[in-house]
Amino acid sequence: MLGQETTQITSLSNLIGTFLIILSVAILFTDKVTTFGITQIDGYNKPETFIWLITQSISPIILCVSFFFKPLRVFYLIPVYFFFIQVYWVFDYNMPSDDPLLHIYAAGFCVGVVLFIFIATHLITRIASANEKLLLNIKKLTRHIGINIKSKYIQEEDKKDYLVDTIEVIDSLD
Repeated sequence: MLGQETTQITSLSNLIGTFLIILSVAILFTDKVTTFGITQIDGYNKPETFIWLITQSISPIILCVSFFFKPLRVFYLIPVYFFFIQVYWVFDYNMPSDDPLLHIYAAGFCVGVVLFIFIATHLITRIASANEKLLLNIKKLTRHIGINIKSKYIQEEDKKDYLVDTIEVIDSLD
């Protein structure tokens, strides 16, 4: 029973995290839907620009909070896709949002991000595996040297001349 409740809580947490990811993207389009009746815009040209800048600032914060709920990883591609479109618009603000090339570029960028993560993860795993083998070989060599020194050079009556820690380490290698 407890396992089922834990699974339900984990699923709810994943669902909340996924919702927060989607919310972080959805608020980016608030300026297209409403201005909330804002008239005081603190020197900005239009209320839409003011709202867009606020949502651009809040969106990454919501995205960071979603990380703590452990959402499904594939949903992180949604903000990557739309953030790429936002960055593209910064450099070419006249491009319409329904331009097929824009979506091809954004999808290609997402594929590039996935490939980069896959390759980086693979390299890190290989390096960690190589380091693990190296450490294992160092431990074996140290054990061999310690046992050799103990059997050849440290007689039972001479153990009192060595530090207790040293003898314990050498004995633990047996």
